[in-house]
Amino acid sequence: MTYKELYRKTKNTFLQAGIESPAFDASCLLEHCFGIGRQGLIMNGSQTAPAGGIPRFQLLCERRAKGEPLQYLLGSWDFMGRQFFVGPGVLIPREDTQATVLRALELLSPVPRPRIADLCAGSGAIAVTLAKERPQSDVTALELSDKAFGYLKKNIRHNNALNVRAVKGDVFRDFHKFERGAFDAVVSNPPYIETEEIGTLQREISFEPKMALDGGPDGLLFYRAIIKDWAPLLRPGGIMAFEVGEGQAQPVKSIFLEYGFSGISFAKDIGGTDRCISAVKI
Repeated sequence: MTYKELYRKTKNTFLQAGIESPAFDASCLLEHCFGIGRQGLIMNGSQTAPAGGIPRFQLLCERRAKGEPLQYLLGSWDFMGRQFFVGPGVLIPREDTQATVLRALELLSPVPRPRIADLCAGSGAIAVTLAKERPQSDVTALELSDKAFGYLKKNIRHNNALNVRAVKGDVFRDFHKFERGAFDAVVSNPPYIETEEIGTLQREISFEPKMALDGGPDGLLFYRAIIKDWAPLLRPGGIMAFEVGEGQAQPVKSIFLEYGFSGISFAKDIGGTDRCISAVKI
C-alpha cells in the first residue's frame, strides 16, 4: 500500500468516526510512524509504505478512531514552541493557556529575579515556559498526581529548565510548607469544569484525568482555595494569574475582590473569550 493510499484510507476512517480534523490527524500519524510529512506525501506519496510499519500505524489509527487523543498517540505536543511529553494521566497542553503565560510574563517584566509558583502544574507547560522565557527566575511547580508528576519531571529535564523545581504536593494542604512572601507570582491552570458537566464533554476529554478537570460543583473550588490560602505567600505587590473557563472570569474576579486584591484584569484567547484573569496583592 502506498503512503497516499494509507493517508486517504485513514482520513476517510476518521471522517466516518466523527474526528474533527481527519486530514490533520491522518497526516500526523503518518509522519509519526513513517517520517513522511505533508510535503513528503505530495512528493513521495506514490512510494510503497514499509510493510513492517503498517501494523503499528493501523493500531494507532484504530485507537484514534475510538476517540483517544492524538496527542497521547504521538506521545508529545508543542506548547509555545517547546515540546512536552504527554500521555494518559496528564492534561494535554492547549493553545488557550498561552493567554495566562503571556500575561504572567508581562506582569513580571519589572521583577529582575521573579519567584514563581505554578500550581496544578501537570505537564509543566506553564512552569517550563516561564522558566525558559525568564532564565533568572526561580519556579516551583506543584503537582499532586503521580502520573502527571512523572511527566512534569521528564519535561523539565527535556527542556533543560534548570530553574524549575518539581514539588509533589496538594494545593489544598501544602501551602503551609512555604514561607510568607515566598513568591512574586502564583500562576495556575487549575481544574475548572463543573462536576456535572464533565460527562457531557467531547469524547477525547474523557481520556484525560478527571482530577485535572473537575473544579467542583460550580467549577470554582480551586480558585477559592488558591486565592485564600496562597495569597499570604505572595509578597506585597505580587500577582496571581489563572486560566479560567468560559463565563468564569467575573465570578473569579469577585473572589479576588473578597480577599482584597486590586488591579484585576483579563486576557482573551484567540477565540475572543476571557481566558486569563490576573490580580495584584495589595
